[in-house]
Amino acid sequence: MNKWLRMTAIGTLLPALMLVSFITMAAAPAAPELNGMWQGKLAVDPKTSLTVQFTFSKDAKGAYTAVLNSPDNPAIKNTPVSGVSWDGTTLKMQVPALQGNYSGTLKNGAVSGTWAQPGGNLPLVLAPYAKPVVSKQAAAQINGSWFGPLNTGPAGGNNNLTVQFKFKADDKGELTGTFSIPDQGLVDSPMTNVEFADGKLSARIPRANNAQFIATLANNEIKGNLKIPSPGVPPDGIPLTLKKGEYAAPAHPLKLTNEQFAAVNGKWQGKLEIQPPANPQNAAPPKVTLTMVVRFATNANGQYVGFLDSPDQKAKDIVIDDVTLANGELAFKVPVVRGEYKGKLAGNTLTGEWQQAGGQVKALLNLTRQP
Repeated sequence: MNKWLRMTAIGTLLPALMLVSFITMAAAPAAPELNGMWQGKLAVDPKTSLTVQFTFSKDAKGAYTAVLNSPDNPAIKNTPVSGVSWDGTTLKMQVPALQGNYSGTLKNGAVSGTWAQPGGNLPLVLAPYAKPVVSKQAAAQINGSWFGPLNTGPAGGNNNLTVQFKFKADDKGELTGTFSIPDQGLVDSPMTNVEFADGKLSARIPRANNAQFIATLANNEIKGNLKIPSPGVPPDGIPLTLKKGEYAAPAHPLKLTNEQFAAVNGKWQGKLEIQPPANPQNAAPPKVTLTMVVRFATNANGQYVGFLDSPDQKAKDIVIDDVTLANGELAFKVPVVRGEYKGKLAGNTLTGEWQQAGGQVKALLNLTRQP
């Protein structure tokens, strides 16, 4: 299995749409054309499969070209396919980037064949791709917001993050979804390959290292496993149970006087240039410039609250805590990212320093109150 996975998420191929030829009294049957997307699954082992999609097109001279994608592995994206040969019955093609090739024969509307790659061969059946749709009954079951605790710590520990899923089926039955970790500022990140049928749910989360959520809906709960490609995550994933409803993050009221709050109230914005620390993959990572937004406001209960946004990272509403203002010096912490800020307040300007990860990251951060 590992050998296949190392080849960049397994090579596979995907034929395209076949048009039924017309048979006439005077002419031999024409070969069906190969157009559009064809999909199949490579069974890497009894527990692991890789979805592959080949998209074919035909040029003015009648020659076929194709690209290969895998929704299960973002590394395989628009990978060129060469040597596409199609005579209406037999399909042959190569994927040089994966050192793979495919040969198959049309039967009952699908192409059955073999994907060959250094290390072994795997059977692969390719069929015209049809976007999944959900029935009105299924849509009524899955539509809406669902949330639950995800334990990201060691087995038996209690290091829970609340995650939220939102699903929506349109009038055509096409299902879409988003994924959020509200307490970490990840809000409504689009999911892909969202499918729901017969109580079975599956979806991919690109922002979470293309994690896959496979679950079952029963008794008003969605129960399954979140499989995150990471050395610290069990192969079967992390158990996750979701209940229907909108997650309400707990309030973190700030201990500020009315006068102190008036001095910082509003939206503050600035640029943060960070030099990330060296890591095993990159001894000298490049500097990163991020827009940072700090917001102080009053919530529905009349409490003073603060939030940090990072638009470039599509993160918002990260809770600010432990705010102090004394002698013109403003300080606050952002526990979820292990960050803290100290700056000098002068009217609508804050001049100070941002620290993160226990002081491993330090950078100047000047903020200006926005109109």
